[in-house]
Amino acid sequence: MTRILDDLTDAQREAVTHRDGPMLVVAGAGSGKTRVVTRRIAHLIDQGVRPWQILAVTFTNKAAREMHDRVERLVGPVPALVTTFHSACARWLRRDVERLDCGRDRRYSIYDDDDQIAVIRACLKDLDLDEKRFAPRGLSAAISRSKTEMRTYEEVLADAHGPRQEVVAEVYQAYEKRLRGANAVDFDDLLWLTLRMLTSDPELLAGYQQRYRYLLVDEYQDTNRVQYLLMKALAGQSRNLHATGDPDQSIYSWRGADYRNIMDFESDYPGTRVVFLEKNYRSTARILNVANELISHNAHRYEKRLVTDAAQGERPAFFCAADDRTEAAWVVREVRRLERAGTPLDEIAVFYRVNALSRTFEEVLIRESVPYTIVGGVRFYERKEIKDVLAYLKAVANPRDNAAFRRLAGAPPRGVGVKTLDALEALAAQRGAGMMETLVAEDFGEAWTGRYTKGLKALRALCRALAALPRAPVRAFVEAVLEHAGLKDHYRDPDDIRSEDRVENIEGLVNRAAEFDAERPDADLAAFLEDVALVTDVDEWNSESRQITLMSMHAAKGLEFRAVFVAGLEEGLLPHRNSMDTDAEREEERRLLYVAMTRAKERLYLSAAKQRLQWGEITMSLPSSFLDELPAEEVECLPGEDEVFAPEGLVPSMGRPGGYYGRRAPVRSGRRRKLGAGQWRRRTFEDEDAWDDLDPGLEPEDEIQEHPDDDVG
Repeated sequence: MTRILDDLTDAQREAVTHRDGPMLVVAGAGSGKTRVVTRRIAHLIDQGVRPWQILAVTFTNKAAREMHDRVERLVGPVPALVTTFHSACARWLRRDVERLDCGRDRRYSIYDDDDQIAVIRACLKDLDLDEKRFAPRGLSAAISRSKTEMRTYEEVLADAHGPRQEVVAEVYQAYEKRLRGANAVDFDDLLWLTLRMLTSDPELLAGYQQRYRYLLVDEYQDTNRVQYLLMKALAGQSRNLHATGDPDQSIYSWRGADYRNIMDFESDYPGTRVVFLEKNYRSTARILNVANELISHNAHRYEKRLVTDAAQGERPAFFCAADDRTEAAWVVREVRRLERAGTPLDEIAVFYRVNALSRTFEEVLIRESVPYTIVGGVRFYERKEIKDVLAYLKAVANPRDNAAFRRLAGAPPRGVGVKTLDALEALAAQRGAGMMETLVAEDFGEAWTGRYTKGLKALRALCRALAALPRAPVRAFVEAVLEHAGLKDHYRDPDDIRSEDRVENIEGLVNRAAEFDAERPDADLAAFLEDVALVTDVDEWNSESRQITLMSMHAAKGLEFRAVFVAGLEEGLLPHRNSMDTDAEREEERRLLYVAMTRAKERLYLSAAKQRLQWGEITMSLPSSFLDELPAEEVECLPGEDEVFAPEGLVPSMGRPGGYYGRRAPVRSGRRRKLGAGQWRRRTFEDEDAWDDLDPGLEPEDEIQEHPDDDVG
C-alpha cells in the first residue's frame, strides 16, 4: 500500500483511493494521469478486487502496454486488464457475436482502410456508378460517420436531401451486404456491433457487468457516442466508472469524438466525485504560461491552470520566414544547434497541422543529412508485400473473405484472370459460401462450368494445402504459408531495387509472429490477425530511433519531447480553413495548438511563413490569429534573415473580414515601425524594400488565393 500511494500529490491520492461510484479526473497535460490510472488499478487489486473484475480502456496499444507494465511493476504479474476500445470489442465479438443476428460468425475478418476502399469500389462497379463522380474515400468517410452516429442505411436514405445523399445510402447498403457476405467487419462495426450485441441481450449484458465491476476510461474526452453508450451499459447500476480526461485536449471531433461526453459527465452520473490534476511534471514554467494563456480563450472548458515546480526555462521562440523553404531551413539549423548542445535527435519533433507540410522539411533534412522518421507515413502493415502475406492468412482464417482470396490469387500471378475470379465468386454466391470455401470443396470439379485451366488447378491445390496446415503456433504457420505460396522467391527480384527491403519486411512479419507466440502462447491465428489489424501509426513508431520525428499535431497527442517545433502557424492552416466557421470549430483548433505546445518539455519553437507553395502555386499568408492570444512577455521573437512581417495593433480576420482578433503584441520584429490601430505591415516577397499598409477591412480573397483542403488531420 505504501508503495502504491507513495509520491502522490493530495489530488492524485484522492483519485487513486476512491472506491465505488462515478469519478471524473480532470487531468491537465503532463499532470501524471497515467500514474493515477495505473496506481488506482494497483490499489483496487491491493484492496482485494480480482484483476479480471477490472477493465481499463484507452485509445492506443502503446498506451495500454505502458499502463499494464506499470501495474505489473507495482503488484506483480496480472492478466491483461488494460486494452483499447477496439481490442476489447474485437475480443467480445469473437466470443459472442453469434448471439447477435448480424450475419457474422466468430471467424470474422477485420477490414482496414484499404480493404474498405476496395469493397466500396466493387460496390460502385455493381451499381454502375463512376468513381470520378463518387470518390470511394469520401463514401467511406460518410459510411463511417453514419456508423459512429449509429444510423443504418435505411435511416440515411430516409434523411437524404438530394441525389448524392441517396447514392451514399445506396452504396452503404451494398457495402454492408458485401461485408456480411465476406463475414467481415470494419473498425466502426467492432464498436457498434458490440453495443448492439450487449444491449439486445440482457442476460449477456448482465454477465459482462458482473465480470467487469470496475471500469476505468482513459482520455474520456476522445470517446464517441458508441463508446460512451458502451461504457454506460457496462457500468449499469453500480456506476463504478472512473473517467480520466481533459476537455482542453479534445481534438478528434473529425473522427467522431464527442466533446460533450466529458463536459456532461456530472449530469450523466449524479453524485460524481470530481478531482482536478493541475500540477504539470513535463514542461517548464514559461511553456506552461504561454499554453495557459492560449487555452484560456476557450469558453467551453473546465477552468484550471497548469502549474509546475520546474524551472522557468527559456522563453518559447517565434520565427517568421520569408517562405516555407526558409522556414524548413531555419528549423533544421536549430535542430543541429540543439543536437550540438546535447539534445538527442529522438528528443526533437516537428509538428504541423496538415501532413502535406512535411515535404519541405523532408527535402531539407535529406539535403543536410539529418536522419528523420515520419509518424503517419506508410505503415509496416500497409506495405504491399505484407498485405500479400496477410491475405493468405485472412483467407485461411475466414474462408468467406473474398477480398483476401482475390488478393492471394494474384500474389504471385498464377494465370487466374479477373473473369475466372468473377465466375468463381458467382458460383460461391449461388452456394452461399466464400470463394475459397467453394474452390476447396470436394465437388468443385463437378460444379465448375468454366474453363478448368492449369492456373486454377494450381490455385486449388495451393488452397487445399493451406487449409490443411496447423494454425498454431502462428510463426510456424506463417513460415509454411510463405513456403507453399513461394512469396519470398517472388519478391527476390534482382531487377527490383526494393527487393531486399521487401524480403526483410516479410522476415519482420515472421519475427512479429514469433513475438506473438511468446506473448500469447494459447492464442490462435484469428487472434494474431486481430492484433495486427488494430495496430496504429503511434504503435509502430520507435521513440528511440535516434532520428528527428515529423508528425501531425493530431498524432502528437500523448507524446512528449525535449524540444518541439510547431510549424505553419498561418491563418488557413491553423486554424484550418475548413474549421473556422463556428466558435466550436475555432475552439477545437485552439485546443490542437495547446496540445502541440504542451508536448514540449524544455524548448518550444513556433514558426510561420509569409509565402507558401500550395497546390503548385505561391500563396501569401497571414499569421495565425492564435498568435494574438500568446503573452508578449513570454515569447521571444527571432529576427529573420529578411525582417519578418510583424502585425501590430488590430489585424483583420481571414475568416471574418472586418473582424478583429486582439492585439499583435507577441509578434514583434527587431526593427519596429509604429502604425495606427487596425493597420498591419508586411514586406512583399518580390520587393525587399516595399512595405504595404493594408486596409483592416480587406477581404481575404484579395490577398490570399484559397485552395481545396489537402488534408483533414
